[in-house]
Amino acid sequence: MTSLDIAQQRIYNQHIANQTFKDPQDIVKWMVAIQAQDYAGAKWAIGLRLQNTTDVAIDQAMADGSIIRTHVLRPTWHFISPTAGRN
Repeated sequence: MTSLDIAQQRIYNQHIANQTFKDPQDIVKWMVAIQAQDYAGAKWAIGLRLQNTTDVAIDQAMADGSIIRTHVLRPTWHFISPTAGRN
């Protein structure tokens, strides 16, 4: 595998070029956690992985508890699913 092959696989597997999710909670749950230290950048990380989303939709997911911004893994902020860790 070349460096280009690896880069292409990462972009595809991280749903940047393969945007199959429609809702913020779906991509956050699939990714397990998204670093959210920089709030605006973290919202962009979610948005670029979704089909036709808006900034308002991501804010709404935060407001209604569909995604949570917390210190779950270490002192760094992360977006997680409220069902993280449940089977």
